[in-house]
Amino acid sequence: MTAAVEPRERTVDARGLTFHYTEWGEPDAPNVLLLHGISNTCRLWDPVAQALQARYHVIALDQRGHGDTSWPEDGAYAAADFVGDVEALVDLWGLDTLDIIGLSMGGMYSIAYAARHPEKINHVVTIDIRPAIHREKHPGRELDKHISEHGHPELPDHDVAFKLARLTNQTTPDGPMKHRLQHLLKQLPNGKWQNKHDARVSYYWEPENLWDELPKVTAPVLIVRGGKSQVLQDNVVDDMLAAFPNAQAVTIDEAGHDVPEDRPEEFIAAIEPFLAS
Repeated sequence: MTAAVEPRERTVDARGLTFHYTEWGEPDAPNVLLLHGISNTCRLWDPVAQALQARYHVIALDQRGHGDTSWPEDGAYAAADFVGDVEALVDLWGLDTLDIIGLSMGGMYSIAYAARHPEKINHVVTIDIRPAIHREKHPGRELDKHISEHGHPELPDHDVAFKLARLTNQTTPDGPMKHRLQHLLKQLPNGKWQNKHDARVSYYWEPENLWDELPKVTAPVLIVRGGKSQVLQDNVVDDMLAAFPNAQAVTIDEAGHDVPEDRPEEFIAAIEPFLAS
């Protein structure tokens, strides 16, 4: 099979929403589901999916309110909403078993789904996220509230968007950053550009404490973290390794929080042997 450079783009209706996702590889190959983090899109996974497509059937999902997936009218962004979506979509796609890989928020829901459906999961990769976070303590909480009430700012062009993104992200190389913005932004009728995800997502998001779920994950777990990220500390990794029945950890030294974007080659090298084990 010739490796695809671009994915097959799909949509499916479930739970009152239209979900957009990308698909790579052959449908009869082992399944891999990829879940992005908050305020990102399924296209962050493009380099990973391209690398895996020769051996796996890869699905990268735009989660509710993100990318080209529709928004819930009531702003339903609790953990149960996201995990319920994964449950419904896995059933609709007819995936009997799968590997599940999630970055940040997506990593939390990878854990939650694997804990609730251990019979379906072969491997779990959770990337740079703790099992419990406290959104009310987030330093950008007031800004999230303002954006939820007034919408994303309008930007004149991609260059300005790139400069603003670089202010808060020093670890993602220029190429992946531009790729992210290509799929993160939409052009407005007035010619300006704006983030396409629901402006309410960050403020309305309600994660849950998953520490009690970790012992229920019977599949092997790979905990990945970025060496330049402050999200996942050594003591938390140690506690996660003790709580999961079967887990190992790896640090990608030069990556920040967005490990698959920051160091895709090193990330792929870390997960390929794990998924094949």
